[in-house]
Amino acid sequence: MKNSVLSGRLRVSDALWKIIEPPNPRSQRNHRCPTKISNRMFVEAFLFQARAGNPWRDMPGEFGKWMSVYHRFRRWERAGLWKRIWKHLQNLNDKPVRSLFIDSTAMRAHQHASVAKKDGGQANQAIGRSCGGLTTKLHAACADDRVAVSLCLSAGQSHDATAFPAVWEGVTKSR
Repeated sequence: MKNSVLSGRLRVSDALWKIIEPPNPRSQRNHRCPTKISNRMFVEAFLFQARAGNPWRDMPGEFGKWMSVYHRFRRWERAGLWKRIWKHLQNLNDKPVRSLFIDSTAMRAHQHASVAKKDGGQANQAIGRSCGGLTTKLHAACADDRVAVSLCLSAGQSHDATAFPAVWEGVTKSR
């Protein structure tokens, strides 16, 4: 992968992968369609998408077929693997939480998100319409500049106070 688009852009170091790997499944192979990329490369693909913010179809070919990566992402979400990874990372922090910072940020949704009819439509996917177009708000409760304790999504036009109960519930469950 030396002459690829991703050269120098990979984020998961060996040390980080040793931390993340334990809650991951060893193999999630579908006998009709075996996986072409490892779980580590799949996590790289997910991080690339999160960083670049482009549509799944525009994913570089080094990650494999975009549809396969997307379907694996959905399978992991349905199986609760992302939450298990998140909880595993949270449990690594041995310091007690002495202060809590709660804030939110608005993120633009892609223009094709307006036709999101699967899985309950825009309302179920936390996509709202505000002055800036289609947006989603990420609400976070953080212990410091590196440790998030609780995350919650809401529609972009909603007020921060409406998401506070969900964020606070995540804080109380994590203790």
